Amino acid sequence: MNNTFEDLHIGEIVANNPKAAEVFIRLNVDFCCGGKKSFVEVCQKQGIDPQEVWGEIETISQGSKPSLDFKNFEVDFLIDYINNVHHAYLYKNLPEIKFFVEKVTTKHGEKYLYLNELSTLYPELENDLLLHLPKEENILFPYGKALLTALKTNQPIATPFFGTVLNPIRLMHQEHERAGEILHRIREITNNYKPPVDACNSHLVMLLKLSELDADLIQHIHIENNILFPKIEALETSLKEEYKIIS
Repeated sequence: MNNTFEDLHIGEIVANNPKAAEVFIRLNVDFCCGGKKSFVEVCQKQGIDPQEVWGEIETISQGSKPSLDFKNFEVDFLIDYINNVHHAYLYKNLPEIKFFVEKVTTKHGEKYLYLNELSTLYPELENDLLLHLPKEENILFPYGKALLTALKTNQPIATPFFGTVLNPIRLMHQEHERAGEILHRIREITNNYKPPVDACNSHLVMLLKLSELDADLIQHIHIENNILFPKIEALETSLKEEYKIIS
């Protein structure tokens, strides 16, 4: 086995090479919530050759346009990026998608039975996300920025009310996992957002917007789980080792 990938995790591969996401998406490999799983084990479980997949990743990366190098961005930039791009996207698009889900279900729920389950799943996903985002914006993200400032200025920082950043990060992982489960089920019942042949325009728009939400959440959760959260954990560890966190 090629040592360049045999010990790597799925999320680690995408963190180092964002173009790998294109291959994993095509193969339906979860690299955000499932990012901690072994690349080789995931391939073997799905009955695909790790060497061939690795070759595809190397091929698609050659001569491709450069992707944003999230792994080398500092914590404060990553947080601002997530807030300004991914959180802003959700605040704008979640209610618009809800409108189309409700509209299409009301008009065509009897004809397309999957709409009845979608009309239950989507509000649950939307509600979970709208409860999730403020926890990051008001608790985890400010603390992450404070850790970076403390390290750069060689200043102490008070121990937060949650004790260690591992606690809110653990909660964020759990909530990401739940959102991922709902999203996976929506993907299944919509046949990967493939519209029926006689779908009306509202139906087409609904599925397109759901597909865009799926793609955005995949990148959003990947950046947080596999890049940002480990960086924040490392900052806190560095400060503790230098006795700069006041208890």
